[in-house]
Amino acid sequence: MTQLRSIQVLRAIAALAVVFFHLSPSSWTLGAAGVDLFFVISGFIMGTVGLNDSPVRFMFKRIIRIVPLYWAITFAMCIASLMPGLFATFTFDLPRIITSLFFIPFEDPQGKVWPLIVVGWTLNYEMFFYLLFALGLWLRRPIIAPMLIIAGLAAAGWLFQPEQTIPHFYTDALLLEFVLGLLLSRAVFFKNAALGSVLAAAGFVGLLSWGLGGDTPDWRIIYWGLPAAAIVAGFVAIERAGMFPGQALRPLERLGDASYSLYLTHGIVLGIIGKFVRHESGFAIPTALAACIVVAMLSYYLFERPVGQILRGLIARPQRPEVAT
Repeated sequence: MTQLRSIQVLRAIAALAVVFFHLSPSSWTLGAAGVDLFFVISGFIMGTVGLNDSPVRFMFKRIIRIVPLYWAITFAMCIASLMPGLFATFTFDLPRIITSLFFIPFEDPQGKVWPLIVVGWTLNYEMFFYLLFALGLWLRRPIIAPMLIIAGLAAAGWLFQPEQTIPHFYTDALLLEFVLGLLLSRAVFFKNAALGSVLAAAGFVGLLSWGLGGDTPDWRIIYWGLPAAAIVAGFVAIERAGMFPGQALRPLERLGDASYSLYLTHGIVLGIIGKFVRHESGFAIPTALAACIVVAMLSYYLFERPVGQILRGLIARPQRPEVAT
């Protein structure tokens, strides 16, 4: 499938929303909804382009996409934290390194289920969803199988309210946002610009109706998940109807290519910038935002893309024919 430009734009919007949230959590609570947008996009993309892969090939491709940069940043943070005064609050030990690298939910000393790279908590959900999708591929039911499993897990979480870290984490209703994306991948209305405009507008209004301040909503799947699904559906419908303003949004599209780098690196950049620029300064937000984008683009072009190309080349390399003896 040809890459959907609208999805790349949405990836940029989602990553920028998370950056703004971490720039000022009290003022930009809504920015946390960028995560919900990412989850819906992930479900939609897997249900659109992942159907023809074998389970093993699918997982290889997902690992290649997620692991190299995440591991590189995790190790870089561990090394940097050994330098006096650089990341004074960052601590690590062997159990936390192992659970972080292998996407195992683990409660940190502050009681948060966060890996060493804090935003990596979402990757724990992503990798779990990929495993369920690969299971669906193996069962020849790549859409319905993960949907039913996730629905069952969410129901179990609601009924039994498990307190142990791993059962609590993997029965969270947040997983249902992947289901919303899978459902969208099967929708039939994706060539209607008028309907797409209504859906996208309704999605943004739905998000804004929660307000720009306050706490993360308890019913996140309703307040943020459903509007995120409407936005994804709307953008895709507009593009498939041939009405997407691609040229005007090209910068966001390019940033969308680097959205994973932006998502993983922005916390480190904000931490460093905060040591040199006062938060109350009028230059703080634009300086931090510009630095985050520059570092993300460098990360994408110097590490994420070339490493990904090398690894994809290895799994795409045809098998050498055996020589008859």
